[in-house]
Amino acid sequence: MEEDFQFEITKAPGGYTVDMDSERLDCEHIDEITERWIDPNRPSFVTVLLRFFGNIFVDCFRAIFA
Repeated sequence: MEEDFQFEITKAPGGYTVDMDSERLDCEHIDEITERWIDPNRPSFVTVLLRFFGNIFVDCFRAIFA
């Protein structure tokens, strides 16, 4: 049972694509060909600090009154 697989090559949606075999990297427009990964669910630094010190406070409170 041997099947013939056919693959369809399509261009990725979006901006500029680079053919690494024959095209040089365009360093002037590098932002257009690279993606910036930003996590929308990442908490701010202040939130992380408040959680950290809040956890320490809760641990001390439990140790004293438990």
